[in-house]
Amino acid sequence: MASDETPRNAGPAKVPQDPGMAAVRGILIRLRKRSGLSLVRLDNTEIDTTALLQLSVVRRYAHRLRTTPQAAASAVISQAAGELPATLRLIIDAELCLGLLRETSPAGIDLEHLYAPDLGERRRFLTLRWRELHEAWQTDDIPPAPTVRSLRGAPETQAFTALATLLVSGSVPITPGSGTVMIVGDAVIDDIYVVEEIPQVGRSVWGDHRRHPGGKGLNRAVALARFGLDVRLMTAVGDDAEGRWVQDYLTENDVDTSLIRVKLRARTPVTAVLMTLSGQYGAIAFKESRLRLDEDDLNALPTRQVIGQSKAVVITFEQSVDVVEQVLRVVDALKAGRRGAAKAPWLIVNVSPAQVLPMAIHRYLRAIDYLIGTPAELESLWPGESSDEAVKRILCFGTDAVCVLDGSRCAVYRSRHAPLEISRTPVVLPGAAGAASAFASALTYRLVTSGRRADRADFEWAMAAMAATEPVFNADAMPSMERVEDFAARDGSDPGESANFQ
Repeated sequence: MASDETPRNAGPAKVPQDPGMAAVRGILIRLRKRSGLSLVRLDNTEIDTTALLQLSVVRRYAHRLRTTPQAAASAVISQAAGELPATLRLIIDAELCLGLLRETSPAGIDLEHLYAPDLGERRRFLTLRWRELHEAWQTDDIPPAPTVRSLRGAPETQAFTALATLLVSGSVPITPGSGTVMIVGDAVIDDIYVVEEIPQVGRSVWGDHRRHPGGKGLNRAVALARFGLDVRLMTAVGDDAEGRWVQDYLTENDVDTSLIRVKLRARTPVTAVLMTLSGQYGAIAFKESRLRLDEDDLNALPTRQVIGQSKAVVITFEQSVDVVEQVLRVVDALKAGRRGAAKAPWLIVNVSPAQVLPMAIHRYLRAIDYLIGTPAELESLWPGESSDEAVKRILCFGTDAVCVLDGSRCAVYRSRHAPLEISRTPVVLPGAAGAASAFASALTYRLVTSGRRADRADFEWAMAAMAATEPVFNADAMPSMERVEDFAARDGSDPGESANFQ
């Protein structure tokens, strides 16, 4: 199974030199002055370190270790420097005063000079003891020692460029999470109007108004985090108050926000929701101002690495067709390249909200392990066809299983097998808020923790999660592990039709 760990690189990852790399390199070069890099320096520096602290690898490290971005940056820089070739590592270690050589304590070398409070003294000692310092790392290929003047030219530029490139690429080993799941979907602000009934045309009803972070992607991320998994949500928000609210809410719910793209001068998406007291709802998503990911976000090296390192990837149809296609393409390539090797991530696709399935995506349907939708959502994939016909098409294209959710019933289809039918009581009303998110999250949890294809017990547990969903329209509807287990223990399942379903 792939993890967040990567092997020691012979050199930095090859990524295009962009403004982001240049900005991070500029910060690192400024931080080497005086006593070099330290947590105290990062906490109190007058240098604008925003580009460094907002790096996805730094935010990821802060999330995993439950620490501040400043502390995470210090640790990540030291770890990244350790991945560089010996000469570049030595220059970075001395100039940023990282103390990497203290781990080996080489005999005959006074490290207090190498890590002196003055940058000039560190440079002089580095050039004076150049060979001995290289040999301390058991390096055979030692270049000629530079002068202090020549060190300040190409060698330092090369070293800091390599370090900044490695940090921006995200190719820094981080302790793996226990069952990392990547979610690709929307995070929005829901304007929720709670009414006794959905008003008919020309009628008015009394209601109540609430506002809360939501979105199909956000709801699934929160649900999986409540099940104890390491969850990373990839979405786009604006640089406004609503966007900060979304990020703060996710952080409070233990969801990793390092992949969230904050779009400058953009408005965080808002959805208007009419919801009855029983949990049924209708929603209006404002299409014109919708903020979404784009292909460049998915093509970034850190993003492709996250997909490959995850145990499961969950995607909704909230994102653009191009983004959905890109995710399917990446996972399809991973599955083709890992036959007989480390297992590629499970791919769970939620065909919600309903939309037509473009022909360009058909060839990548084979990468999907579980496709989830209601009959109406499945019918929308191929206009004019029934949900049964849509299921047959999807399976013919190579999708492993299709889960059709219809109120309190779930039918699971696989090629060459009759459908597995599962129902539960109490009844989950058709269109109940949060039910599909709970089902998809519970199924994903069982796949990640078991490492095998889902069986009857897994689908029944996912249906129990639907029944355990609270009747509110936001991520707070997502049930806890204890609540799902309580509902799963109740006698509410139907034996169904297919004992041979595997």
